[in-house]
Amino acid sequence: MKIKALYIHIPFCDHICIYCDFYKMIAKDDTKHKYVNYLVKELNKRFDMNMLDDLETIYIGGGTPSNLHNDDLNYLLLSLHKVINFKKIKEFTIECNPKDINPIFLETIKKYNVNRISLGAQSLNNSKLLFLNRNHQEIDVIDAVNLIKDYGFNNINCDLIYGVNNDTAELMIEDVTKLINLGVNHLSCYSLIIEDKTVLSKMIREKKYVPIDDERDYEIYYKIKDFLTSHGFNHYEISNYAKKGYESIHNLTYWNDEYYLGVGTNASYYYDHTRYTNIGNLEKYFKKSGKNLFVDESICAESQKLIFLEKLGVSRILK
Repeated sequence: MKIKALYIHIPFCDHICIYCDFYKMIAKDDTKHKYVNYLVKELNKRFDMNMLDDLETIYIGGGTPSNLHNDDLNYLLLSLHKVINFKKIKEFTIECNPKDINPIFLETIKKYNVNRISLGAQSLNNSKLLFLNRNHQEIDVIDAVNLIKDYGFNNINCDLIYGVNNDTAELMIEDVTKLINLGVNHLSCYSLIIEDKTVLSKMIREKKYVPIDDERDYEIYYKIKDFLTSHGFNHYEISNYAKKGYESIHNLTYWNDEYYLGVGTNASYYYDHTRYTNIGNLEKYFKKSGKNLFVDESICAESQKLIFLEKLGVSRILK
């Protein structure tokens, strides 16, 4: 049973956006440094178990991977090269925030064969960015894309969010048009979802924000879809659009229900019809380092493979 894709979770951000419910935190450099060292320990365990032999894609997400100090990023990428056969790697993605894009960062990731960049633009409308508590403006997105292209990266995704209460299809198409004109060849367009335990959810409870109605959300979705498909983008997954040949191989691993591995705190992975989730607590993740694996829970899709679980060192199973 081949594992084709590897996801690496970096849970650190400079600030917290009002809509985000991913496992993330603001942390000091020494905590980030310690975390990267534990990530490498986990990778080495997987390597010893021959789980990295057939990888075709790597995706470093978060959080904000570009939030790492360059020395820690360099160490992580170097460590990946020590345990993975990069001759088999077809796609290597890293998520970035626009203001983190600089020559040192781009030189580092290029050195280690990253060939796809996913940029958390979210919008090119400054008022909307301010509401979402993003730490960049439109010009930062434009400058970031241009610099990325200057360094020879052509496989670029930009994330966009729609469904803020003053959004319209016309405003979204304006954003999309600007990114297409910049040469972005993949767009991920996500409807703003109200998640529990977020600032946005609290604003709604306190009647400080009124969510967009479903009809307008539906209208925006279909107008974006029609616009992008008419401009040569393949709508290959619910939220994802790509020019021909730029569909994300990593995304399709999930979409096609193929096996993938996740490392890092709160990372999920799927193997032998069983889904697992690593511990979603940084201190517990560190404490588990002396044991076989950092798994906190698993959700079994078909059956529990006891030999495999024993090998992984899973201590608790939730049915």
